[in-house]
Amino acid sequence: MKTNMAERSRTADTGYDIGIDEVITGNLSKYSAVPPGYYGQPKRGHLLFDACFESGNLGRVDYITEFEYDLFIRPDTCNPRFRVWFNFTVENVKESQRVIFNIVNFSKTKSLYRDGMAPMVKSTSRPKWQRLPPKNVYYYRCPDHRKNYVMSFAFCFDREEDVYQFAYCYPYTYTRLQHYLDNLQKRDMDYFCREFLGCSVQQRQLDLLTVTNPEDKTDLENSVMQKKIKIPKLSLNHLEETGETADYGDEDIELRHCKRKDGRKQNEGTHKSIEAVVARLEKQNGMSLSSNSSPEATFMESSERLNNMDDAVVPRVLYEELLRSYQQQQEEMRHIQQELERTRRQLVQQAKKLKEYGTLVSEMKELRDLNRRLQDVLLLRLGSGPAIELEKVNPESIDPEPEVQKTFSEEANTSTYYPAAVPVMDKYILENGKVHLGSGIWVDGEKWHQLQVTQGDSKYTKNLAVMIWGTDVLKNRSVTGVATKKKKDAIPKPPLSPHKLSIVRECLYDRIAQETVDETEIAQRLSKVNKYICEKIMDINKSCKNEEKREAKYNLQ
Repeated sequence: MKTNMAERSRTADTGYDIGIDEVITGNLSKYSAVPPGYYGQPKRGHLLFDACFESGNLGRVDYITEFEYDLFIRPDTCNPRFRVWFNFTVENVKESQRVIFNIVNFSKTKSLYRDGMAPMVKSTSRPKWQRLPPKNVYYYRCPDHRKNYVMSFAFCFDREEDVYQFAYCYPYTYTRLQHYLDNLQKRDMDYFCREFLGCSVQQRQLDLLTVTNPEDKTDLENSVMQKKIKIPKLSLNHLEETGETADYGDEDIELRHCKRKDGRKQNEGTHKSIEAVVARLEKQNGMSLSSNSSPEATFMESSERLNNMDDAVVPRVLYEELLRSYQQQQEEMRHIQQELERTRRQLVQQAKKLKEYGTLVSEMKELRDLNRRLQDVLLLRLGSGPAIELEKVNPESIDPEPEVQKTFSEEANTSTYYPAAVPVMDKYILENGKVHLGSGIWVDGEKWHQLQVTQGDSKYTKNLAVMIWGTDVLKNRSVTGVATKKKKDAIPKPPLSPHKLSIVRECLYDRIAQETVDETEIAQRLSKVNKYICEKIMDINKSCKNEEKREAKYNLQ
């Protein structure tokens, strides 16, 4: 039953209107759709189709690709030209597996699927029927199938352990109908009457229901005799072919026009059913048949069997339905409890991680502060600053452990190091009208205080660069030491001192840390330091060129 694209086209050329019963011989039973040429046990993701259950209908599956399958539904029993109903299950799916199912042998040219209707779906963990999104359903003429109408729908499986069931619409089985009629009959309502009308082609009971005023029941029966009676045919694809009408199993066997085990054809049963209807109507009008009516005896025995059923406080059918509903609710509750327990464990783990993260952040801030102080102390010991600073440094930070000092030195040399936020007056030392920024860099105290009231990161960085290097140094330097790509003959300039660039970043970090504590925002704003300094160098060079032009113009005059 597996096919490739060539076989698919050849099957389409033969058509589906003629000889479809010869191609589709029965419902699928645990059929695994695997790629052509594959042998062995089906793997996860090789879909397993099944329609051997009451109201099921799926006769054939063609594997097109891993994501597409052509499905053929069985026709009605008494009219092979009608192919509309489908109902089947799919299992052995893979999580997040996306597929497209094509119902390729629909017999209707007009369908509600063209006006927004969608197939039904349910699964073992979600037993309530739900409609697929209409945007995933397409009803169209397909050139690969002799321009027959094809209904395609896309679906994504989300749980591997579930069994999914798809149907044309809400299924209503023959067994459910019989249970419903039995319950109505047990209520013994005077305006409701259920009578045995005959048997179907598969020997299923056909019921004649009368709902009317009890006083008009006799007049209604008399008027029925004056009119022609049309015996309806019951066309079913979903029940076993058996002579018993009381036992309907879950397995579905092919329904064909074949001979019975006793050698009689099913047409003979149909004639007997008509004779039973005539005999019943003649008996209601006080008439008697000269011949022995065996179908009437059968009807009487059936009526006695229904009347002799033991009465119960709660009908058995209702009890079984309530029990099934209770079991389904228990199963749903069990799944919900498992989900809640899984969510609770995840929340506990996330809370632990957040607590550990908060502890690490606080420790990192302390370590950064200590690292900065150690750098200042080391530079002072090497003679980079005034000796009076030694008295202002905390003695505990002068003699750290060797391993800690080594770790701090390595962190200070990395480009991603940013010091922790410390109040400006506590961090930067003012001595003799100058402010020590670190690494032996001193700036004028008055200009430093004017710099603190500067608005914007760009202006702050540019003014600080001028204070540290000066305009004469900046105009002959570049940030990275790499020649610009805009000019082919550009000569690279010497780069700025890395330790001074780190001082600029630290000062800007201290300024930003007083405004926000968001690490992402701080990192984003610090990443623009090189850009600001590069713009300042370009402004200085541009002003120098303009000054030279003015001097040259003045000399010419």
